[in-house]
Amino acid sequence: MSLIDPPKKMRNTVDVAEQQRDLNEAGYAAEYERLESLLGAGMSSITERPFTYNSAPIGPGSYSRQPRGEPNADITVLQARNAQEEAEKTGDIVAVAEVPVDISESFGGGDFETRSMLASSTRQDKSEVQKSYFFPKDPDMPSWRPLTMGWPWIAMLTFIALALAALQEFLCQMSIKKEQNGDGLAKFKKADELSLAEFFTWKYAPIIVFVFYGILWQMSDFEVKRLEPYYQLSRKTGATAGESLNMDYLTFMSWLVPLRALRHRQYAVIWSSLGTLVGSSLIPVLQSASIKVDPPKNKRNSGEWKFVRIDPPWSRAVSGCLVFVAICGAALMYAMRRKSGLLSNPQGIAGIAAMATRSHILTDFHGLDEAPLAKIHKQLRQRRYILHKSSLWQGEYIRNSKEKPHEHSADPRPLMLRLTSGVAFVAYIVLFTAAIPVFTFFEPTSVVTDKLPILLTGLATIVRILWNTMNCDVRMLQPFYILSKRKAPAKTLTLDYAGTNPLFLPIIALFNRHWLVALVAFGSVLAEILTVCVSSINVDGTRFFPGQGGDNDHKQDPKDRHNQEQTFRSFWISLTLSILILLYLISIAILTYTRRSHKFMPRQIGTMASVLAMIYQSKMLLTFVDTEKLSSSQMTKHLEKQGKTYALGWFLGRDKDNHLGIDEEPILDSYVYGEKYRDKRLLGHQIGTWEQY
Repeated sequence: MSLIDPPKKMRNTVDVAEQQRDLNEAGYAAEYERLESLLGAGMSSITERPFTYNSAPIGPGSYSRQPRGEPNADITVLQARNAQEEAEKTGDIVAVAEVPVDISESFGGGDFETRSMLASSTRQDKSEVQKSYFFPKDPDMPSWRPLTMGWPWIAMLTFIALALAALQEFLCQMSIKKEQNGDGLAKFKKADELSLAEFFTWKYAPIIVFVFYGILWQMSDFEVKRLEPYYQLSRKTGATAGESLNMDYLTFMSWLVPLRALRHRQYAVIWSSLGTLVGSSLIPVLQSASIKVDPPKNKRNSGEWKFVRIDPPWSRAVSGCLVFVAICGAALMYAMRRKSGLLSNPQGIAGIAAMATRSHILTDFHGLDEAPLAKIHKQLRQRRYILHKSSLWQGEYIRNSKEKPHEHSADPRPLMLRLTSGVAFVAYIVLFTAAIPVFTFFEPTSVVTDKLPILLTGLATIVRILWNTMNCDVRMLQPFYILSKRKAPAKTLTLDYAGTNPLFLPIIALFNRHWLVALVAFGSVLAEILTVCVSSINVDGTRFFPGQGGDNDHKQDPKDRHNQEQTFRSFWISLTLSILILLYLISIAILTYTRRSHKFMPRQIGTMASVLAMIYQSKMLLTFVDTEKLSSSQMTKHLEKQGKTYALGWFLGRDKDNHLGIDEEPILDSYVYGEKYRDKRLLGHQIGTWEQY
């Protein structure tokens, strides 16, 4: 026996192992082919109907009128109306060719019905006949929505706004009457003489109430912005890509959201964002200025009464804003009469992937692996999309689309996570931190806060708004950051901090061991507390040093500590908390920009289209076949049963070509921004690195 020949027993063992491996591979291939055939299976229910051109296009929109004697490339309005009526009459999905059709031609629909996702994922021929699809009305359209978007919650917000407006006006009227009688809502000679309950009710309770009310509005606003694209897709004829798949309100600057929503006539977002901006940002600032203490600081004497009163102009501004917020709430309730078309919370990447397996919507994303959002919109703007039976479908095809793309930067990072924004943001917080002791302990500058009592609260509100924007970007990027690190667990695909209650977010992130998300989310909570603290330190701080309070009443110094609006303890607690919170925000902001300001994504996230462009050729799509009706918890269990891990990088797609996106491990290589996988592979071949090749 040759030394290089294995023993017979060993040879038999190897043969059995090879046979078992071949059987396993054959079984996997068969299962792969079976699941592959199910992708796009919902398209088999489409019926092609012959509709002739009865007239030239009519009405406004994307249907263009052609010169006499030339065929129209788009289907006519009348033809679309007839197709929609046919779909509703028969209960079938109706396909209409985009070019004029000979009614004598056979419409068996076999060619369309037999298209597989694998074949149709290749580059489409520009001369291929495009089709428009029309859907029957779903008599049992689901309408899942979170608690904070339900009418009871919004009605509660509306009622609270009206109640607070009435209370504010009542206190204002009472204060006016008491002032006429030489009295006030409360009075004291020394702030220390007030009980803890009386002092807290006057100094802290009002702004705490308004800050908490603003948080309730933020909870609703975030969900409205997140789910508005699904509401648009659930309309009878669906929505254009710019109104749905390419729409991003979450990473957009909050104060500009109403303008973008107005452009697209998405009224729920308009009312929600306006109500939130006024309720959470403007009202607390105005309220901090509406409570005053008479007489003014420069006219106070020790041992004399000080009166807590309401300043009518500022108070009326608060009441007017609250009435406006109530109007926004009522309008939002009216706008939310629509149905969402959702069975459950569409959480994370998995929620979008599950909706895209029954139709051929993914064919529209060919060649968009590394494309910026502007290019994606340009490729999708000729198609309407619709959410039907919990799945995303292609709708009407519009060749002559006039829809303008949104303004998007080619930078893949959200604006607030770019280093230039980070330097400016951190510098602003540092300057604000330095300004607090300057305005508090330096007498010449205290005149500014006396004349403009909303200054410090307004500056703190800007910190809160910008921090919340950064917080939103960090928590939305978290699943993609985990995927970029490779070997991500299955639950990453259903991870969705965008739809998490902001009050519970720090705890949930800690439980998931996502430390940075937890730290930034906790910073958002502290930013709300900061607004309360800085509204209470508008006093002469030099009088609160030990021995400098002017305890001898006979001096009659109007700047004595006892003539101030704070107690010794409350002043130092408010000031210390303000400084500590700002130092925390500075340190966490620096940490965030150190860990998240680099480019690890091919494009900005926040839209459904951005996710679909990263999964349209993924093999992991086979896992999501027939899962569009699973809840988020059921989806997580379903994925964990597969025992697979996932990654963001270069992978071999179902068309046997290299693609960039999200797929199950093993993938070919990690993604590095600006680096082409093909270029790196060729470089590796030239220098002899076989493993890279």
